Amino acid sequence: MQPKRRDLVSGLSMLAGLVALVALVAVPTAADAKSPGGRHCASGVCHRVMTLAETRSQVGKHVRLKASHYDDCKRDRFNPCGLTSSGEVFRAHAADNAASAIHPDGTILVLRNPATKLAAVVRVNNFGPFRGDRKLDVSRATAERLGFSRRGVASLEVMVAYAPTAAEARYARKRRYAAVPGFIGSAASLGSAHQRYAELTLDTRIAQSDATACRLTAKRRTPTLRLYASALRNLTQIAGN
Repeated sequence: MQPKRRDLVSGLSMLAGLVALVALVAVPTAADAKSPGGRHCASGVCHRVMTLAETRSQVGKHVRLKASHYDDCKRDRFNPCGLTSSGEVFRAHAADNAASAIHPDGTILVLRNPATKLAAVVRVNNFGPFRGDRKLDVSRATAERLGFSRRGVASLEVMVAYAPTAAEARYARKRRYAAVPGFIGSAASLGSAHQRYAELTLDTRIAQSDATACRLTAKRRTPTLRLYASALRNLTQIAGN
């Protein structure tokens, strides 16, 4: 075989090997990943995502799940830059988002590390992890606040606090979910952590209602002031006559 031809064959063999390697480690793309009820595989690991009905049935139930954490793609070589299955930007620095292998995107989870008794509320906005029996991959900040960033993995107590709608579970480019509390401090139990989340949610709703009421009141004042101004003009005209 001629040297040039041998080099070409060798190059093609190496390219085929790289393509096979990429296919082995590739993760689902944002467009087709994380369909509720769907089964997805990557790196030889497969997960089935709960349907929306199954997720609703899990609200309030306590489970234990093995969790790891991931970081910004500039610091974490296993995190592809800019890709999440929900379409929302991954925020490694925020203790309020996580990837889940079994929960649909948009699901809100209450997490508690029994080893540290620290808790957080996170929104699922990505797919993964695809490694062993891990079911959650929380943001770096979440792992730091829950106290297992150095160890790398932890067995967390998990409760579904909110099941998403079909629209929330569907991929949407550059989406932004409603904010969740993130780190909520020490909790004696997962139940007390959920109670704390409920209180924070209620406080937020009351504040939003107050703001709405103020806006509505302000809108009501406008026609009233207009009536006063109109009456004043009429009186001025009468006095002038």
